[in-house]
Amino acid sequence: MLTSQKNVLLISSLAHAYSHACMLSIPPILLLIKYEFSLNFTMLSLVVAGSGLLFGIGALPFGALSDKIGPIKVNIMGVVLAILSCIGIYITHDIYSFVIFLLLLGLASSTYHPSAFKLISCLFSKNIGRAFGINGLIGSSGQILAPISSAFIAYKWGWRPVFLMLAIMGIITLLFLLRTYNYNISIPKIAEKQKFRISREIVLILAISTLGGLSYRSIVTMLPAYTSIIYGKDTLQAGALVTLMLVTGGISQVVAGEINDRYGSIKPFLIATIISFISIVVIMMKNYSFFMMGLVIFGSAYFAINLFINSLIGTNTPHIHRGKIYGITFFTRFGLGFLAPVIVGIVTDLYSISYLFHIVIIFMAMLVLLTMYLYRNSYHVPCRQEDK
Repeated sequence: MLTSQKNVLLISSLAHAYSHACMLSIPPILLLIKYEFSLNFTMLSLVVAGSGLLFGIGALPFGALSDKIGPIKVNIMGVVLAILSCIGIYITHDIYSFVIFLLLLGLASSTYHPSAFKLISCLFSKNIGRAFGINGLIGSSGQILAPISSAFIAYKWGWRPVFLMLAIMGIITLLFLLRTYNYNISIPKIAEKQKFRISREIVLILAISTLGGLSYRSIVTMLPAYTSIIYGKDTLQAGALVTLMLVTGGISQVVAGEINDRYGSIKPFLIATIISFISIVVIMMKNYSFFMMGLVIFGSAYFAINLFINSLIGTNTPHIHRGKIYGITFFTRFGLGFLAPVIVGIVTDLYSISYLFHIVIIFMAMLVLLTMYLYRNSYHVPCRQEDK
């Protein structure tokens, strides 16, 4: 990696952590917001779900926009919008303004992944796995630290200063991003003429991404209720398990990145999906020690799967359309992933929450079968010709 490329990667990774911090600072303060605006749980969940949905859906237009004006400009646009949204939430005192600014915050946070992943894949074609691994590890720090920081600030000073903190963090991130404003990524001439199309292999990867997102979102959303009802654990212990998943997941991305660059993506990708399936089997053994071990294994495998997916897309799609593909991928992972709580909620109401991992293992079985099909059909790399 050249020094200038390293700087761009680190600054972009800082923006990655910030995008996750904006979304994951909200759950710990939901009760305080509920009391502030006298909301019922239904209204509160609808507002938060709307923000989360925009977090996924927004990746579609912003991915396409990064192909048009460049990924760094889209990153900067997103951070500016996030800062304004956080300031708006901090100063507002009526529910309608709060809802508007929270929805805008979800939209602002959606700008990062498709644009930055396009940037990384174009800059680091030779060691794409390592670059995605570093980016993923730093991004995970935002997921891990944001809920803890948010809860602490809210406990000391109330929920509004949380958004003031996010606005300040955004300004710092923006100052770093502006240093990369004039950094250009070169697009091969042949890539500029290629028409947008989604190959059969990419369709399979998008389906796998959707199933992975449904599995992960099912577990993370319902874990506190599941551990409480099935194992008699409190919310703090459930939160610790999620944190442990994120920590091991962040580390696993670095390891997966090195494996990707040395052995390629497709075979490790298949192995990671099989491991993730086995981890759910371990979780279902009705023993709390196995339950914890299975969650850690699943977190490690799931984040590795995402890295292999990002690398496969980065090496098998034209530069000029890569933002669009990453936008669609992010939508399948996060946007469609928000359907998981609905599916699990219906099954829980009709039967029992004990069926949570029965649902997840169905998702994971389909994921493994699709990955095996992808592997057996000799995944080719048709678009790398543009790099020559």
